[in-house]
Amino acid sequence: MLPMAPRIFPLSNIVAMKYKYASRKFIDLIQGATSKWANWDPPRKIVVGDYGMITNDTGEFDWDGNIYSSDFQEKLTSSKYKFDIDLADPTLRPIEQEAKDDYHIAKSWGVTATRTKTSGETAVLELNLQFDGKKPEAVLVMHKPTYSSLPNDERIVRLVKSMPGILQGKYIITEVVSCAAYMMYMSDKKAERFSVTLTGPVTPPVNVGGAAVYTWSSEAACRAGGNPAAKYMPLYKLKKPRPKFWELPFGHRGNEISNNMINRWEDVDPPWNPLDDEGEECEIYDAEMHGDFGVFPDGFADDDDDD
Repeated sequence: MLPMAPRIFPLSNIVAMKYKYASRKFIDLIQGATSKWANWDPPRKIVVGDYGMITNDTGEFDWDGNIYSSDFQEKLTSSKYKFDIDLADPTLRPIEQEAKDDYHIAKSWGVTATRTKTSGETAVLELNLQFDGKKPEAVLVMHKPTYSSLPNDERIVRLVKSMPGILQGKYIITEVVSCAAYMMYMSDKKAERFSVTLTGPVTPPVNVGGAAVYTWSSEAACRAGGNPAAKYMPLYKLKKPRPKFWELPFGHRGNEISNNMINRWEDVDPPWNPLDDEGEECEIYDAEMHGDFGVFPDGFADDDDDD
């Protein structure tokens, strides 16, 4: 039997997943393993300073605004705290940093990714991917990643705290990983192994005549893109201030500022219940609602007779 020919995934190719909540399941798997959120539509712009919520049904980021926008700056000048904070100050702009490696992988626990020696003059990245098959797994591969992050600056903290009417209860994007090419794959509940290859120029790419300069190929059906001009944004970090951030009066008392710095903010947890293999929410049994008081706080039934 001849081996299956690799499938070629050109720019902006999108392969439909098999079930309704595929995006939420993929995002949940990546977030559970990395504490970062996958952008299901990487060409969609997501930038540092965006604020909003997570959509429960899809897992996608629901954008409300950005702290660097002119609209937000206007609202800041009318704040009762009257801070003179100029977000055009270079020291307050997002910090841009190129990765040391030419690729970055975000994956769930049951995925093993191994880089192999590239073959051919145009191959820039080759990976062997293995899925253990115990449950659905997800992997996201990014080529030529760059990192953008929110400065851990006291002025940013004061800016956020001065706008409770807009930002309280919202999540803020504090880091974005962008890239020149990406590949996303989610396995079914089965063991499998395959390779993925990215071809394109080794030197900094030039997009000529609108043609894609990077192309992914694999035996598996993946979501993929390879146009550096698109600046894909497939991964981001979502944070929220600590619970007492909004409760304490604004000022300098005690360790208020140091405790509220951005590097002390909390990771955002998914808004949904635990998911089954198809991304559906699992029902959580509420003992009190059902009148079942023979349940300990840990969720286990009290089967012992007290007589």
